[in-house]
Amino acid sequence: MSTNNNNKMCSSKSSKASSISSSWFYFIAILLPLLLILYSQLLRSTIAPPPSDHGTGSMFDIIATRYDFINRALALNLDMGWRHRLVAEVVGSNGELFTKSQEDVKLLDLATGTADVAILLGKAAAKYSSSSSAITINSAVLGLDPSQNMLNVGKTKVQESDLTNIVTLELGDARKLNALQDDTIDAATMSFGIRNVPEKEQALCEINRVLKKGRMDKGWPASPQLAIMEFSEPGEDSGVMGSMARAFIRHVIPSMGALLSGAPREYMHLQKSIQEFPSPPEFVKLIEGVKCPIKSAEDDGEVQIFGRFRVKEVVNLNFGSVQIYLATPYLNKYVRE
Repeated sequence: MSTNNNNKMCSSKSSKASSISSSWFYFIAILLPLLLILYSQLLRSTIAPPPSDHGTGSMFDIIATRYDFINRALALNLDMGWRHRLVAEVVGSNGELFTKSQEDVKLLDLATGTADVAILLGKAAAKYSSSSSAITINSAVLGLDPSQNMLNVGKTKVQESDLTNIVTLELGDARKLNALQDDTIDAATMSFGIRNVPEKEQALCEINRVLKKGRMDKGWPASPQLAIMEFSEPGEDSGVMGSMARAFIRHVIPSMGALLSGAPREYMHLQKSIQEFPSPPEFVKLIEGVKCPIKSAEDDGEVQIFGRFRVKEVVNLNFGSVQIYLATPYLNKYVRE
């Protein structure tokens, strides 16, 4: 009898403890997002917004040493998976970019930051070049970024990955690729950088200039030669998960970024730049709408040649908050009327 009573009392205590535990869980689950929203609103009301060109270098110099840690935390450790997907789209599922080439492959990673994508490209080059008789050790990856502090972190990572013979990191701006000659790059990537470039058309024209390309009548290359990965706010019709992703971008990113980095103004810019970035259909129009004048022996008073892009595919990730834009450059003849 006594044993039964003790068992009932233990069961009752266990049930109460479980109930209290569940109550605290739901309390925290509701309270924490509310606190982050309130904090993000406080940041907006007390901190002056950064200028439109704040993200072109100086901002990243401030947060460079903690950038990777904060990135992983804010992206819930999903961002490296997105970068792997970007590289796979460029290289091909079996390394076709390298194995089908008859000459050395030169890759360009713009806004390379701490070199995550440049390192992945370098690893792919090392892997597939060694299995292809057509490729030598001269296959190379060049990573450019306007932030010297970010590059310093990236160079350490390149050394640790034993890729210094393949990956080179240099200070550079996507809008001014003066050190690169026309038609010399096999493929270019840019991850989470184009929204920080005020003159996006100028950057796209510079990328078009340095990429290898053919004329429209010779057909399209099998693989895209430009891959841009960028955030966007999911639309109002994106469903429950899209709405959650939108709230995360608007409130959690600036709040958690400010707390983790101690640089609230910089992470206000991050959220603001995502919110103001064109929607995927609008950005496709922007990419395909650029007309980059190209000097050619064929140019005369009636005909002019332009470098342009054709967007082959847009890959949606993370409930529509991340896109990979895959585009191919080509030359277009324009006949003046």
